[in-house]
Amino acid sequence: MIIAIAAIVAAIAVMVVAMLTFGFAAAAICGVFTAITVAIMKIFIMPKFEKRDKLRLETDNVRLTPERLEVRFDNLKNGYVIDCLYTSPDTGKKFVFTTQPYQQDPTPYLAEAKIAVVTNRVDYSNYYVDIRGLERLGGGTNGLYLN
Repeated sequence: MIIAIAAIVAAIAVMVVAMLTFGFAAAAICGVFTAITVAIMKIFIMPKFEKRDKLRLETDNVRLTPERLEVRFDNLKNGYVIDCLYTSPDTGKKFVFTTQPYQQDPTPYLAEAKIAVVTNRVDYSNYYVDIRGLERLGGGTNGLYLN
């Protein structure tokens, strides 16, 4: 992830230098190459990191059962999301783990769904929501969502 961000920043810097040195045409050409580079990274590189992170979470970490589930429509994600609410018994701190967006309201299917959150033991911001029973709604592969 850090490599991807560094590559994007470097590409933008090259584009700005090209624009200042050679003009708008060179900057436009650099912009096209930047877009191609970002697309290649998004399609080929990022999924490998996401798979690796998911495997690491599955083998290394803790599986939590949410205390409460709340369904809401998220305008930014353009779909219904499920907020999994959990309170840490050790610290009493409250956490909200959010699923991927669904096009239709998942509320009727929550009774039969098996929802758990797999998270890092130390850093709860690194998690994925394991949703079994909601696959037919679309919005994830095998009910897994990596944050």
